[in-house]
Amino acid sequence: MRALAAFIMKGRAQAVLAISLLTILSWVFSLIGLLSSASVALPVLRKGPSEGLVIATISLLPVVVAGWMIWGTPLPAAAYVLALWAPIWLIALLLRESGRLALALAGISGLGMLMVVALYASLGDPAAVWLKQLQRFLEPLLKQQASAADAELLWRNFADFAPYFTGVIAAGLVLALSLSLLIARGWQALLFNPGGFRAEFVKLRAPPAAAYLVLALLASAWAIGGKWMEMVANLVLPLAMLFLLAGFAVLHALLSGSGSGKFWLVGIYMALLFVSPLVMAIMLVGFSDIWIDWRQRLSRA
Repeated sequence: MRALAAFIMKGRAQAVLAISLLTILSWVFSLIGLLSSASVALPVLRKGPSEGLVIATISLLPVVVAGWMIWGTPLPAAAYVLALWAPIWLIALLLRESGRLALALAGISGLGMLMVVALYASLGDPAAVWLKQLQRFLEPLLKQQASAADAELLWRNFADFAPYFTGVIAAGLVLALSLSLLIARGWQALLFNPGGFRAEFVKLRAPPAAAYLVLALLASAWAIGGKWMEMVANLVLPLAMLFLLAGFAVLHALLSGSGSGKFWLVGIYMALLFVSPLVMAIMLVGFSDIWIDWRQRLSRA
């Protein structure tokens, strides 16, 4: 990873080549999109927004040409690039100017919440839209069910999930954007401030305003109910990603300093693949850390 970061920082030509290739590869391997966004953010963090904008603009041309050759139109590639690069450029600028990682990550969650509001404003009832799309793609799967009862049960489960699909999509995008920013910040530290990223990350704590906003939203959902309760659930999901990252920061602060602690940390990451409630527990750690300060409290124990 250090070699890739060093290559990007050698000059504009190298940065454009890396960003273009990573973006095109992400059409096949979606996780590479994290590296593509991080490659856009790194020049912004190190050289400023103007240089980052110039590099991104030049990188746009080869990506759009490749998309034109593959799909016969440049529009999908252009839309993909705009969705991938514009938010990371904006958030990298916020981090560069503020120097506060927590504020930048909170800004990403804010963008996710704005996305939820925009979808409700434009679609009216997003759940109905998602359900219609799911029906189209899942119809062959439903036909393969052994009985009509099985198909009905499967469809009912999807129907129950559809109202929260907006928030799940927003949360996924928030998490991806946050990881890209963290990768870029880690690259910057590797090249110019060794050890600086770990020191910054283990101090990460969600802004108190984010926690109070969650409490206010949940209280309003309880008081108003109805459709507002559904919208609140979708608004809280992208914001929850901030607390998830803050929870991981607490775990790294408490466990990564020793050999046995690192062993437990690896075990936690592996357990996440099989024990989904653990995600909620880590979110609660990040949420409660605002008032409890787990790092200070447990370090004294």
